[in-house]
Amino acid sequence: MSYREEESNDEIIIHLVEDIDLEKSDDLRSQATDCLGKTKQLSFNMSKVNYIDSSGVSVLIELNQMAGEASKKFIIQSPSEQVASVLKMAKLFEFFTITS
Repeated sequence: MSYREEESNDEIIIHLVEDIDLEKSDDLRSQATDCLGKTKQLSFNMSKVNYIDSSGVSVLIELNQMAGEASKKFIIQSPSEQVASVLKMAKLFEFFTITS
């Protein structure tokens, strides 16, 4: 599975949909890692994500750390209520750069 990518200037936005779970997290990691190598800023639009499990959260943490090590930006855009709730419960809301 791959997610729709949108490129503009020095940013790639990956538009995520439905569920981010164990079944989809490896594909997401692979696609996002490739994108991170091509841009200065990688953003995930998460407004249409209905569910995220611990494997999805792990991918977000890993990508955020990879971006930081490469002096790049990783941004979570418009997290759905479900995503925001999980990130807050895991005390990760302040860990990420999140925009609405």
